[in-house]
Amino acid sequence: MTHRFAPTAALFVLAAFSTSVPAQTVLRTDALEQGQLQDDTQLAEAPGRAGRISLVQGKVDIGGDVGAESSPAQLNWPITSRNLISTAPGARTELRIGSTAIRLDGDSSLEVTELDDDSLRLRLHYGSVSVRVMNADVVPEFELRTAQATVRLTQPGRLRVDAERERDTSLVSVLDGEAQVDGAGASLTVRSGRAAQVRDEDVRTLQAQRDNFDDWSLTRDQALVAAQSSRHIGTEMTGYEELDRYGSWSTSSDYGSLWTPQVAADWTPYRDGSWTFIAPWGWTWVDNAPWGYAPFHYGRWVQVRNRWAWAPGRLERRPVWSPALVGWVGGSNWNVGFQSHNLAAHGWYPLSPYDRYVPGYRLSGERLRRLNDWRHATRREQQQPGRYNGLTVVPREQFGGRGPVIVPRAPRPNRPEQLAPGTPGSAPPPLVARAGWNRDRRDLLERANVGRTDIERPALERMQFEQQARERGEQERLTRERNNGERLARERMEGQERALREQGERERMGREFENRNQMDRMRFQVERNDRERMGRERMREQAERIQRQPVMSTNAPAFARPESRPESRPESRPDPRSQQRPEPAPMLNAPQRPAAPPQMVAPPAPRPQPSAPAFTPAQRNTEQRASTDARGVSRVER
Repeated sequence: MTHRFAPTAALFVLAAFSTSVPAQTVLRTDALEQGQLQDDTQLAEAPGRAGRISLVQGKVDIGGDVGAESSPAQLNWPITSRNLISTAPGARTELRIGSTAIRLDGDSSLEVTELDDDSLRLRLHYGSVSVRVMNADVVPEFELRTAQATVRLTQPGRLRVDAERERDTSLVSVLDGEAQVDGAGASLTVRSGRAAQVRDEDVRTLQAQRDNFDDWSLTRDQALVAAQSSRHIGTEMTGYEELDRYGSWSTSSDYGSLWTPQVAADWTPYRDGSWTFIAPWGWTWVDNAPWGYAPFHYGRWVQVRNRWAWAPGRLERRPVWSPALVGWVGGSNWNVGFQSHNLAAHGWYPLSPYDRYVPGYRLSGERLRRLNDWRHATRREQQQPGRYNGLTVVPREQFGGRGPVIVPRAPRPNRPEQLAPGTPGSAPPPLVARAGWNRDRRDLLERANVGRTDIERPALERMQFEQQARERGEQERLTRERNNGERLARERMEGQERALREQGERERMGREFENRNQMDRMRFQVERNDRERMGRERMREQAERIQRQPVMSTNAPAFARPESRPESRPESRPDPRSQQRPEPAPMLNAPQRPAAPPQMVAPPAPRPQPSAPAFTPAQRNTEQRASTDARGVSRVER
């Protein structure tokens, strides 16, 4: 049994010796410079959350701290505490921290004062920032400060803050949701559609206004919708929003959810980007692909049918972030042939779910367990010693400089990597660099040309040419995105103007219709009043005609009595004996008697007239009206 494991033990001893020698050398030469940095980065546990730069338009700079040296911002650059991001006039940038989006307008400066597992605090020195918070768990962690105000969210939403656009003034506009604004000795709640203007001693509320920066932010939110990725990995894994556009999802019985990028068949992870030292984690991978953030800081890589696929692992509410999930090999005693030269080399390879991740920074046991605990991956792969899938090798001297290690599709060595020292999942090279050594890639390439042989220069020139080509392609892509954004914003504005015109036309037609109805009602009312008035006049005239009698003129004295009527004489009854008997009814077919001739009736006697008075009074010029009452008595009314 002892003889069987002797070669394996010897390999482990060799690996430990090879990685310890360069560490001791670096610590001896740079002990004074690196002592303080080691104390700062290793005593405290590194945070498990970081952001990324997801978009760069124009001139955008990023620095380690206020007043520190800054460098041009780069896509997929990790964002952590005490980072300062500044934009030139006309430039814009976007930061993503899980599902939270932070966007800066031109001529702005934003500092990430604190970013860890429990807090997200920002400070806007000047300019304009748009913030959208989707997750309710992030709401109590968020805080944004300006020189005049402190802004906190009370529910998920979208807000915009302008600082120093007007001297000594901060403007907080809540476009969606609700926010608490403290400043100038007051505290007020600002709801959706309202804004708070805060000066040193004055706070007032007004209507929120939108401009093209808000439209651009809304367009970005509508474009970055990743429905499939949110189901597989959630929304708090930074970089999830890019995966649906650049790859496809599937499910494996061995690894669970798998994401396959749309790349060439010979593509290999961790081979197109750069290594940058970022405190407190150390060497951190920055990939060049637009989707190259989540797959290189979370999960593991596997080979399925000779193609690389990314396995994110189990779904968590907030996964643990890592600078790079790779295993390291090499050391001062491992030489690899590069362009007919044998050089000491360092190499790395993507970890699979069966490999254990060993960080080079301080990490708690619980987080380390979460990084290495996989619910899937039930079987164990037997890997040949010294052979690592996806191994990339560069000269070790590149990790000794004070700057990023650029790996733009690094060429593989011309000799097979046999018996590479190191254990699966070993920590990164024990080289400690200063935080803030951010240099431009072009300057690093020019400095790397110094002292190189003529044989190596063509490869470096080719690398530089490829880098420039990628930069041109990236610039063209950004230009297309900017043009598409402007076109969408212009179409949206035209649609809004058209909708406003249509609404104005509808309102005008409604007003005209209402005016016509009102005029018709008034005309109908006037006509009805006229008809009622005419009806009343006709009824009054009719009543007057009924009551009015013909006027009589008389010369009789006023005291003349009305003439008396003759008394009617009673009719004499005939003698029943003198009455004739009724004739019998005629018989049928009997002859008819001729009828008697009618008797002549004398006309009635003339009515006696009253005698005229003995004297005739003088005639007056008066009119008298005669009438007869119910008893037949005539009366004269003057």
